Amino acid sequence: MNKAYWGSVRFFRHLYTAGFIVLLSLPVCAAFYFWQVGFAATRDMNRIPTESLARDSLEFMGRDVFSYQKKYPDMMVAPAGNRIVSANTVYLTFDDGPSPVTEKVLDVLKHYRIQGTFFVIGEHLDSPAARETVRRILREGHSLGIHSETHRYRKIYASVEAWLDDFAAVEKRLTDITGVRPTLFRFPGGSINVYNSAIYQELIAEMTRRGYVYFDWNVSAGDISNVPVRPETLFANVVSRTPVEKCAVVLMHDSAGKTGTLKALPKIIEHYRAKGLRFDRLQHDTWPVAFGYRN
Repeated sequence: MNKAYWGSVRFFRHLYTAGFIVLLSLPVCAAFYFWQVGFAATRDMNRIPTESLARDSLEFMGRDVFSYQKKYPDMMVAPAGNRIVSANTVYLTFDDGPSPVTEKVLDVLKHYRIQGTFFVIGEHLDSPAARETVRRILREGHSLGIHSETHRYRKIYASVEAWLDDFAAVEKRLTDITGVRPTLFRFPGGSINVYNSAIYQELIAEMTRRGYVYFDWNVSAGDISNVPVRPETLFANVVSRTPVEKCAVVLMHDSAGKTGTLKALPKIIEHYRAKGLRFDRLQHDTWPVAFGYRN
């Protein structure tokens, strides 16, 4: 090549022309490259045998996601019919019994000629006295419900299966002792709590599918603590938390040591009576007070 060409005007004209052509070709090359990549991906997807897709779908559909529904097939009761909504009514409920306190609570209710509801723990039914107490509950016209077998939150809320195991155990105890199959229950800690937050919707759905009715509360005496609470404080808690709709499901406890609750009970009853409210027990067809689902 002529040395006069290098660095000449013609050289730079050719250089600019070549660079311009390269710049124009880059988008075309890029488009062609991505088209090839997309085509290759589509081609590879089309190579998946149809029978493999069908087999995978059938395996997923056949997977028993709700295998716990097969547990305890006889643990079913007739679902509630028409729900009874009772305005101006108080439902006194007692958790964690039976205990010697339960007998004294029954004496108070008998004195005032009113009925209550007792949600009991299976492990508290080992003694002859405790078994006689639950018979007395039914004999005197109160409602008897299930609370749990062990009341150990981490154990019973470990899974839906664990919950059903616990529930089946206490249900069998009560049925054997009283000859009556309980259909009411209360979740320990309520239907939604920090221990069952991952499975509470499944628990509620499964127990409802089996026909059982659970009850939360809208008034609490505040006696859940193991530390003794003054009767005046418990009474003030109930009075301040009475719902505006005047249908109160009152949470109290009748486990051993709840003497404050026992002492506050007459004053609580008299307070509601003075307001013109009636007392009743929870039943299978009572419209349940339940906590709302959390998003």
